[in-house]
Amino acid sequence: MEAKKAEERDWSSLVPELLNLIARYLTEISDFVRFRAVCTAWRFSTPITSRSPQFPWIVDKRDYPYEPHMLFYSITSSKTYTIHAPKFFGRRLFGTSQGYMLTDFWNRDTSQRFHQLSLLNPLNNHEIPLLASDFCLNANWVGPQQYHIGEYVVCLAYAGGGYHKSVGQDKRRELESDDNGFFLCFHMKGMFFKVEGYTGVTKVTDLTTGNLAYVVPPFEDYKVGADYYPVEALGDILVVFQHFDSSDDSSDDWFNVHRLDLSGSSSPRWVKVNNIGNQALFIERGSGFALEANDFSGVKANCIYLTSTYGLVKRIDIETGEQELFDCPFEVPRWFVPNLEQLQAQ
Repeated sequence: MEAKKAEERDWSSLVPELLNLIARYLTEISDFVRFRAVCTAWRFSTPITSRSPQFPWIVDKRDYPYEPHMLFYSITSSKTYTIHAPKFFGRRLFGTSQGYMLTDFWNRDTSQRFHQLSLLNPLNNHEIPLLASDFCLNANWVGPQQYHIGEYVVCLAYAGGGYHKSVGQDKRRELESDDNGFFLCFHMKGMFFKVEGYTGVTKVTDLTTGNLAYVVPPFEDYKVGADYYPVEALGDILVVFQHFDSSDDSSDDWFNVHRLDLSGSSSPRWVKVNNIGNQALFIERGSGFALEANDFSGVKANCIYLTSTYGLVKRIDIETGEQELFDCPFEVPRWFVPNLEQLQAQ
């Protein structure tokens, strides 16, 4: 008798408050999508905004792919997802931001060769055209990590200088390098940062005026050959150092974090820190982003999550240096925070 009653239960009539509560416990975005697909009532009772924040996925970075789909991997569920993303076909992936990917489509028409930069969300195929330009193929995206519809900046860097484009004001500015060259550059908080390769000196340009704003002495443990990852975390400008020990055939590495201190504007400096509070840093070659650990299931505070070539993904405790490796099926993994929402005008 009880079994018969269970079979006749109308699950679509669950109250919206209960459905919302259940949905917030679905930490994997794929489970959330399936939950909303059960029936119309469940879909309307659980808006996209009610979803719990998703632990970042890893995307298989492939430049100019010949298939209209993308591969993602979830560390928390150990699952690989294949997502049909026809707009990504034939595009180069620069990086990711706010659930979108900065992509480059190269128009090879002989009469009108140019590159079209766009923000593209592979989960809902929403695209935001940014700019068309003739920048060179070896340009790299250096920020910023945050965009607002109608007002955004795209910064690209290449050998010999930097390229700045402010779409809202339709400005283009070349930022030339000097004889010392630079091996790291990035855009944060309206400023363009260049770290000189030989000296370790950081030169900061105000992109509003184009003037040199600060010259910052080298990092305390600056070393040519180390890897560096810039990150903005709660308004702080951080750079993560990855050092390598090649002595005694060792492949060990260790990490340091430095914060830019501008409290004394006449003498800015990089300060080494071993505690970033509730933040977690997700870094990859040339860029990174920060998340509030308490907002994301499975994210550990005061840690670095690193992806690099050959499928290497690991977590590093900033204070203790302890490292933990994660499995990853991709050779060139990049972080991606899945997002079903569309960027809105500010």
